[in-house]
Parts: sequence; structure tokens; C-alpha cells
Amino acid sequence: MVGLTVLGILPLMVALTAPSVTAVVPADTIVELRRGDRVVLENIEGEITVQAWARDALEIEGEGDEPALIVRRSGSTIRVGPDERKGRRRGLEATLRVPEWIELTAGGRDLDLFVEGVDGRIEVSNVRGDVRIRDVSAPLHLRTVQGEIDVSGARGGVDASSQSDDVRLYDVEGPVAAHSGSGDLDLEDIRSASVRAETQDGDVRFAGTIEEGGDYRFFVHDGDVDLVLPSGINARVDVSTFDGEFQSDFPVVLQRFTGGRKFDFTIGEPRATIEIQVFDGEIRLVRGR
Repeated sequence: MVGLTVLGILPLMVALTAPSVTAVVPADTIVELRRGDRVVLENIEGEITVQAWARDALEIEGEGDEPALIVRRSGSTIRVGPDERKGRRRGLEATLRVPEWIELTAGGRDLDLFVEGVDGRIEVSNVRGDVRIRDVSAPLHLRTVQGEIDVSGARGGVDASSQSDDVRLYDVEGPVAAHSGSGDLDLEDIRSASVRAETQDGDVRFAGTIEEGGDYRFFVHDGDVDLVLPSGINARVDVSTFDGEFQSDFPVVLQRFTGGRKFDFTIGEPRATIEIQVFDGEIRLVRGR
């Protein structure tokens, strides 16, 4: 249904209620959703912003003279992709508004994605493009071959991997797994009992809590590891380095030392485990507050 006002054309309302329905929708379109639906963004190239709002509906707002999108419903899955019938694929720039509860899956060959305020599970798999996530509460699974990952305000844990760029996590609760092939890992204000950070050719910086019973593992081939640790932590620290220096603001009394510069020690009581492996680089333990 289309309505006219003195201000122009109201957004088109589209209801996809059959088990399997396909609709070609222009920009400025609202698609009705129901609890339990999942939105999938697929094969989109360009820049997409996804924001949560209070309505149980998906709004698609194009920027400028953008091509139409294909929206398909199959059961509880809503798939959104480019209308390739228009000929050569071109980049899109659009804003999508979704319910807070929605689960979101997104992927593309060249997609810059920004998501804010969504409380459902989010999965991203990109060939190329940056991924930015803000203020979410469900688990995040983020993958990009070439592009940066930047997450802030996550309450359900983060599993993030960029093959060739940096991964930055700030203000995160829950399990953390961060990986990069040739980028830095910057983990700031992390509150977790399980952290694994691994990069082949980059630096790792971690600042966060060390929980009782927690497990924290940091692996670097060619780069430095800086850990900012609370002053009152209780943990066993296992260190392995082939060619690099070790510095610590905490007093270190070696419990065991073997060839190849492997050693371990305890800060306070051994109530958590911290493992650090660096082939070529420096390891620094910094006393935080």
C-alpha cells in the first residue's frame, strides 16, 4: 500500500507471510517481521548500516539512486540481496533498521558492515571489508579475509578473525577468541574467564580482569605481547619465547626453567592460568590498577 502526502511518498509496506515468497523492493521499504525470524544479508557489495529500532519490521533505506533489493522469505529466514537482474553488480549504500531481537547473518565479497544495538546472535563472513559492531548482547562470530574488525560494548562474547588486518575489542564480556594472520590484536577492558588471542605477524595487547578459574592464552610468532594485569591477580604464568625479552612489573620467582627459554611462575595463588608463547618478540607484564 502506497500513501501520498504533501511531503512525498510514504515508505512501501511489504508483507511476506507465505512460507516462501520473493519480492523486489525499492529503497525506503518496510517488511513486516515476526518473533523468531532471522535476517540474512547475502552477496551484497558496498556499505550497509544495521540499526535496532522498536518495531517488529525490517526497514530498508537506500542512499541516493540505489538499485532495488531482492527480499525472500523461506520459513523464518528473510534473505536480502542485490537485484542482479539489473545487470552488472554495483556497490550499495543502505541503512537497515531491524528489531532488537533479530538474529543477523551477513556476508559478501566486498562489504563494509556496521551493526548497532542488535541483541540477537550475529554472524559475519566477508571476503573483503571492515566490520564494526556496537552495543550488542548476544554472541558474535565475525570473519573477514581482508578488513578490520572493531567491536565495542559486547555482552555475549566475541569470536573474531581477520586474516590480514587488525582486530580491536573494547568493553567486552564473555568468552573471547581473537585471531589475525598479519594484524595486531588490541583487547581492552575485557571481562572474561576465557581468552585466546593469536596472531602470526602482529602485536597483542590485553587489558582486563583475570577471573578465578580463568584460562588466558596468547600466541604470537613475530611480534610483542603486552598484558596489563590487575595488581591483585592470582595466576600461574607459563612463558615460552625463542628470541625475545621478558619484562614484568610483578615479582617473578621461577618454579621451573627448561631449555628454549620456557619457564613458569606464580603471581599470588595459582587460581587462573596465563599462557604466553612468542617466537620472536618481547613479552611485557604491566601492573594495572
